[in-house]
Amino acid sequence: MEIATYALLATAGFIAGIINTIAGGGSFLTLPALIFFGLDPKIANGTNRIAVLFSSGSAVATFYKHGHLDRTMAWRLTWPTMLGVPVGSLAAVYLPPNAFEPVFGLIFLAMAVVLAKNPKRIAKSMTPDPSSHRFITPVFFAIGIYVGFIQAGMGILVLLAMSWTTGGDLLSGNAIKNWVAFLVTLTATVMFAIYGMIDWVPGLVMAAGNLLGGFAGAKLAIKKGNQLIFKFLIVVMIATGTKLIVSAFW
Repeated sequence: MEIATYALLATAGFIAGIINTIAGGGSFLTLPALIFFGLDPKIANGTNRIAVLFSSGSAVATFYKHGHLDRTMAWRLTWPTMLGVPVGSLAAVYLPPNAFEPVFGLIFLAMAVVLAKNPKRIAKSMTPDPSSHRFITPVFFAIGIYVGFIQAGMGILVLLAMSWTTGGDLLSGNAIKNWVAFLVTLTATVMFAIYGMIDWVPGLVMAAGNLLGGFAGAKLAIKKGNQLIFKFLIVVMIATGTKLIVSAFW
């Protein structure tokens, strides 16, 4: 039974690694899997960061190898996000994990509808108003707080924030998203480890699946391009928004 459970964790990690790499929201698969394994929700929230760390790391390596990573822009978005992560991580230690869920769930569902009605807004390229550059720091600092708190759906928020503030090709944006995810998740993982909120054995088993999923997802995104990422984005936003709202009230 234990072998079967570990196999389930690794499989969930692999699928989530693909989802996280292409769009985001894979944690809504891995978190329930960890809880099913028997972890307390707060411990599962911390343990899940190990898996995300591995999938985003493998994805970054793949995108970088194929020349799709703009490191200058990646660092520009990373530092304000990382500043927000400790704030969110501390909140996750002391506040109930569903504190932010209803609001973000509604935001995800609303944005899914907006994007589905106007796919050109993000499917082909991201072309923001030049004046929106001044919002990069506060927007990504807020994302960092959210990532430190719950992580799930980070990729969606980063891609949407980039479409508004920085622009660029969606494939390159996806590479940057995974770079940001790797570094901020590393920060959050350290925070949760300090507070003893990580169960390392199931976390590393799931991370092995995430590692392979990250490679597979990055290659799939490079091969299929923006349209695949857009379709994944819409599906995951709807699923993420629904999951956030349902878990907050039931």
